[in-house]
Amino acid sequence: MFTRILVALDGSEISRLAFTRAIEFAKEDSAELHAVVVVNSPHIWKDDSPANQTKSEADAKTLLDEIEARTKEANLKFVPHLVSGHPGDRIVSIADEIDADLIVIGSLGKSHLDRLLLGSVSSYVTQYSKRNIIVIRN
Repeated sequence: MFTRILVALDGSEISRLAFTRAIEFAKEDSAELHAVVVVNSPHIWKDDSPANQTKSEADAKTLLDEIEARTKEANLKFVPHLVSGHPGDRIVSIADEIDADLIVIGSLGKSHLDRLLLGSVSSYVTQYSKRNIIVIRN
């Protein structure tokens, strides 16, 4: 069913759960697993949610190395993506670039008011991507 799965990671517990589910989906279909970590660049849009916890490129590389090791244990093809910019926008654009069949992303389940005031990466992705998306909630 799926040939290319993209999982969005930020180091939070919910993104690690999303990664675990993405591995399960990839194993079921022998799909290629892509992981994206977005290092934020300064911009006007401010969001201090867990999706923006990755503070440095070094943190992101460490996270991707850890994820790659787990993916190899599962005998899956793994492709890392380390990018900078607006997290939601970059996740959507990477999914389009690789022609992902599925995006797996975590969400903390913010209230409507929190999403309105702070924004939500998972909300952005579900609004702007035309791909299949599974949102893992805590």
